[in-house]
Amino acid sequence: MTAANGTARGVLSRPLTDQEEALAARIHAEAIVVDTCGAIPPGAGGSLDESIRLLRAGGVDCVGMTLSAEEHDQRAAMDQIAFWNRNIRANSRDLVKVTRADDIRQAKADGRIGVYFMFQNAKPMGDDPGNVELFRDMGVVSSAITYNKRNFLGDGCAEPEDAGISTTGRAMIAEMNRVGMLVDLSHGGKRTQLTAAEASTAPPYFSHNNCFSVFPNRRNATDETMRIVAEKGGMMSAMPLELSHGTSATVADMVDHLVHALEIFGPGGAGVCTDFPKGRSSVYETAYIDDEGYLNIQYDGTLSVKRMKWDVGECLQEPPWYPYADGLRSYEGFPNLTRELVVRGVAPETIARVLGGNFVDLMERVVG
Repeated sequence: MTAANGTARGVLSRPLTDQEEALAARIHAEAIVVDTCGAIPPGAGGSLDESIRLLRAGGVDCVGMTLSAEEHDQRAAMDQIAFWNRNIRANSRDLVKVTRADDIRQAKADGRIGVYFMFQNAKPMGDDPGNVELFRDMGVVSSAITYNKRNFLGDGCAEPEDAGISTTGRAMIAEMNRVGMLVDLSHGGKRTQLTAAEASTAPPYFSHNNCFSVFPNRRNATDETMRIVAEKGGMMSAMPLELSHGTSATVADMVDHLVHALEIFGPGGAGVCTDFPKGRSSVYETAYIDDEGYLNIQYDGTLSVKRMKWDVGECLQEPPWYPYADGLRSYEGFPNLTRELVVRGVAPETIARVLGGNFVDLMERVVG
C-alpha cells in the first residue's frame, strides 16, 4: 500500500507509526474495497488501462459505475449500458460485471475489479414504474430518486420548493423494492430524502453523501433522515466532496463525516466512495458558468449539458468546480482512508466493513 497523495504532508490527522502503517496495509489488502459511486474513465483511444492501473494501485475491488446522472434519457441510458457491457467484455482480464453480492466476493477472489451499474437519477425511468424492471434486467442495481433538479419522482437538492417525492415517486420506489433495486437518496432535496426513506420498505442508502451536522449545505443529509435510513437497515457512503467551505479539505475532513455516520448508523452502516467524474479527465477543466448562472459541463467528450445554477454560497465560482479532498484526488489515494481510520482508533473489523463489507451486505439483503 503506497503512501500516495501526500500522506505525510498534512492530509491525515497525524503521521502513522510503523505499526499503524502495517496494520492499515493489512486491513486494506484483506478487505473487499468498494467505491459505491466511482468511475473508470476511458483514456486515449478509449483505453481503460490507466484507470485500471489506478484502481489496482488504490486496492479497489469494486466500483459503482454511474450510467446516468442529469444528462441521459431512456435511450441514452441504454446506450451507456451497451457501451459499458462492451468495455467490460473487452477488458475481462481485469474487469467483471457484477449484479449480486456473491459476484463482488468472487471478483475479489479472482483478482478482478467488479463493476456494477447505477443511475444517479431516475430520469431514464420516465413516469412508468414498469421501466424499473426493464433496467433491473439490464443489470442496473441502484438508482437515485433525482439528480439536483426536479423530475417525475421528486425534487432534487437544487429545487427551492423541496416538495419531497411525488405519487409517481412512491410507485417507483415500491417497484424498486419489489424487483430488488437499491433506492439511493443522494442528490435529493431534504424532504425528498426524508420522504423517500420513509416510503421505502427495503433498506435505502446514500451512495455518495455527507452529513449536514458536520457541514451544513443543501446537498448533505440531516441526522433525522440518516436515523430513518439506519432504522431501516440502510447505510451512507461518505465522499471527498461537500466536506467544508473552500478548497482546502483533506482526507481527515472526509473521515469526520464518516465518524459522524458511524455514530448514527453503527459499525454496519457506513461506507466510502469517490464520486469521481465518469467522463474525460478534463471534464471539469473545460466547464464554464454561462450568463444565466448555470455550470455547463461536457460529458464523455460529446454531450454538453447545463448542470445546475451556481448561485449559492457553497458553490465555487471558478475552477476547480469540484475540489476533491487532498489525499483522495485519484484512486491511488484510496488507502489514505484506511490510514486515517486507523489513526482515529476505529476497530479493524469496523474499518473493513466501512471499506466495502457494509455495502456487500446491503446488496445481499436488497439485490441478492
